[in-house]
Amino acid sequence: MPHMEWSSLGPKPALQSRPAGEVLDEALAATPAMREFLGAAGRDRAAIVLAVNDGDRSTRTFDALRAVGRLVRSLAEPPRFRALVATGTHSYSATERASFEAATFGHSGLAVDDITWHQCDATADLVAVGPVRFHRLIAQSRHLLPIGSVEPHYFAGLTGPHKTVTIGCLSRADIERNHAAALSPDSDILRLAGNPVHEGIVSLLHELQAAQKQVRAIGEVVVGSALTAAATGDPLRVVERLVPVVRGTYVHVLDHPVDVLHLKVPWPLGRSLYQADKALKNNHVAVRDGGGIVLDAACPDGVGPDAFLSLLRRAPDYASANALVQQQGYRLGDHKAVKLRHLTDPAQRGVRVALVSARVSAADAAAAGMYACADLGAALAWLERSHVVPLRQGLVVEDAGFVTVTARRDACMPGR
Repeated sequence: MPHMEWSSLGPKPALQSRPAGEVLDEALAATPAMREFLGAAGRDRAAIVLAVNDGDRSTRTFDALRAVGRLVRSLAEPPRFRALVATGTHSYSATERASFEAATFGHSGLAVDDITWHQCDATADLVAVGPVRFHRLIAQSRHLLPIGSVEPHYFAGLTGPHKTVTIGCLSRADIERNHAAALSPDSDILRLAGNPVHEGIVSLLHELQAAQKQVRAIGEVVVGSALTAAATGDPLRVVERLVPVVRGTYVHVLDHPVDVLHLKVPWPLGRSLYQADKALKNNHVAVRDGGGIVLDAACPDGVGPDAFLSLLRRAPDYASANALVQQQGYRLGDHKAVKLRHLTDPAQRGVRVALVSARVSAADAAAAGMYACADLGAALAWLERSHVVPLRQGLVVEDAGFVTVTARRDACMPGR
């Protein structure tokens, strides 16, 4: 495509290079209520439950625990701590758990009585709080301290400690009820106000507060291995305070959408088509309706979960995908298939997607509404052949599972 003009965007450098401990100490000191929260638990001789992300997030939990330990040692009556790894629907082997615990809690300087892993299907460990079921440590404890990294999330708007202590610690059925709202077009990356998934998380926090839980949080913004910023206090206020930093860290804003996006998706998100789909969700606003996307992912694990491709095979367009989910009931992950159909359906956005991967067959790619290509040249040639409108402006997005590119025309910004 010699007539196309190309530009490139990738991860931004960290906005500051101060030590992580210094950033966290400053954030804790800036919120006097955190010291009071820790001190009150100590005076009550109550254990604080630390809700921490599993290894699938970039959260610098170890550094946060060290900072909490430094603050706790200055208290006359330090509290006890218990830890709950908020896995959501993820599961881990005993070896993976042991490795995570050693790296996260070992030598953190914060004494933790015990470490428990949430299992969303473990009925005996789930206790009702209002209309939903949380892990028993969340349900039965008064003092909760979630720690989470704040990042763009393709249907919750933003992830962070507010999501760690709620979605991360719920029963599978309650997670499914929340995630079913991801079928709504109002659930999109960087959108909070009016996003039914985010509003569902807010409702979950309100249930905890109604049950007399004291919830304080530590939120981080992490770039690679660098902790860029942190905030502490009320979980929702923490997220709000970090929104400008998140946008400055993760998000590139274009003046207008481009004709073609070349999304490069390295490991680990590039391990399957199901995971690489996140790059589409992160960047879909940056391509114009009727434009083209090259999804460049190795996909050594192939397509991913059978249910994802099964739904796509049975639903060739957006309307039928929506109808099928309504008919059979929402299952975790269905929103990915429905949103993919919205992107590629000519009656909706009509974006053509070329998949560059040696491990996904042409038939499976076609079922997903994509065209399988051996390399970038073949993908660009196919896009040029299949478009009536000339393709003039292209954008390469490096590490597209991490980077978010949007355009000024979109309406999915926080608070809108």
